[in-house]
Amino acid sequence: MSIIHYVSACTFTLTLRKTEYTNCLMRQNIIKRSTELASTLNFLFAISVSLSTHAEVATPLTHAERVFVGEYVQSSSETIAQMAILEDRTFCFAFIGGSADLLLAGHWNLIPDGKGIRLKELKAPQPQFPVLANLTGASATSTFEIDGYSMSYAEKPVFAYSSSNAEPSEYRRLFADTHNSWAERYTLPPVPASEARYFYIGSAENDPYASIRKGPTRFKVVQYELRGSAQVLVGFNAEQQLIDLSQPVRMVGEVLHFGPRSFAKRRPISAARAEKARENCVRPMLEQSGGKPRAPEFDLKGRTELVPIKTFYIDHTRVKSAPWFQSEEF
Repeated sequence: MSIIHYVSACTFTLTLRKTEYTNCLMRQNIIKRSTELASTLNFLFAISVSLSTHAEVATPLTHAERVFVGEYVQSSSETIAQMAILEDRTFCFAFIGGSADLLLAGHWNLIPDGKGIRLKELKAPQPQFPVLANLTGASATSTFEIDGYSMSYAEKPVFAYSSSNAEPSEYRRLFADTHNSWAERYTLPPVPASEARYFYIGSAENDPYASIRKGPTRFKVVQYELRGSAQVLVGFNAEQQLIDLSQPVRMVGEVLHFGPRSFAKRRPISAARAEKARENCVRPMLEQSGGKPRAPEFDLKGRTELVPIKTFYIDHTRVKSAPWFQSEEF
């Protein structure tokens, strides 16, 4: 089990009360601090043994590629993030902060303009919006519950449903901006099963300039299919919001940037440190991923995890009407 799964076990179970969620995280903090991630961050770049290694590069790096190779450390009073970009065109990213501990790895390559690189994370895929459904088929209607605690980490979440595979023309925010009560579940009005064969859950794109523009420009939406009536529980996987690896990574001077945001200053990385990153992070994470989707791990009260059928973006102008849950209800 990866460190990501320790955090996900709390997120995906979508506990009814905030207290249960907190207790879950507290129990798992005890586990994870004594296992993989603690070990990895303690020794990821440590030179504790003498290693004889070589860079596993299929073709020599160009000068434009070589400027990215190194290690990067960003820390504050509550978080620490470490990244190693290696000569064999692999990378490792490790993060500790509060209850969200991450260990990510994959490959990197130079983007066409030659001024940056693209990171390709390899792991067992996990949905941004985990969905658990009781596919009873015994009712003429379907119901949708929103797990407020995990959804509180989503940026302006939106929801819609449709009777056909055609995308809805309109989406509605789940909660008003003034909404501030997250430690419970919220149930949408029952809908005829024939009208909700497909449903769509999304959130605003991770955009550092959204506040300047007075709102996001687009929303990332995930589509699910229901074959018959169901009781559906929807949550949010907060860990995927911590860092957006899909953005081009560029170097400004000696400082690494993810999109427009600076991350950390480059430090040279020795052969021994690079091998530690491969041994404790890159190889285990790549072996675990295998390029295959993660099998469903949770069955909560007879519910099974649904698999998304499509992910796409919509323009902000398609988010209309009043939020599903008005602030005065809380």
